[in-house]
Amino acid sequence: MRKKEIFWLIGTTILVLILNTLIFGIDGLKSDSTLDINIHDTYFVIANLHFILLLGVLVFFGIYLVRTLRRNFKNLTANLILMISTILLILVLIGIDSILDAFIRQTTSWTIYPPLSAGEIEPEMEPKENNLGILSSALFYFQILLLIFLAYCGFKTGRNYKRNE
Repeated sequence: MRKKEIFWLIGTTILVLILNTLIFGIDGLKSDSTLDINIHDTYFVIANLHFILLLGVLVFFGIYLVRTLRRNFKNLTANLILMISTILLILVLIGIDSILDAFIRQTTSWTIYPPLSAGEIEPEMEPKENNLGILSSALFYFQILLLIFLAYCGFKTGRNYKRNE
């Protein structure tokens, strides 16, 4: 690995840390820090580590995507870092999609309370549809596009690497 690549890697890591400090403050670097989100009557407490990882993967993917496309897949180290960050981005999106699917399952079913077993039979009612299914489908198709891009990136890297030997 050349010195230039080490500087790009360190610079990108420092950029992630600076963005984390700007978003979460200096306490965002502590291991026990959390982000508290209050939505209606539900209170979400999420560890900052998840946001730091997401931010880091997105920044690495964005920077190395631009670098790799600008150099037309000629830099082997930048290509490998791009492929690793693409794999990590796919894994992060799988986690987000599974959380979204669990949330969809929770919000699409309901219970009528109090039970109406003693009264007349109510007609079957369908729950109102929400747009989270569309978001889940969009995440799935974006993962498919990332997998196709990963295969293309591997193909171009291998082809350029064989030419250099």
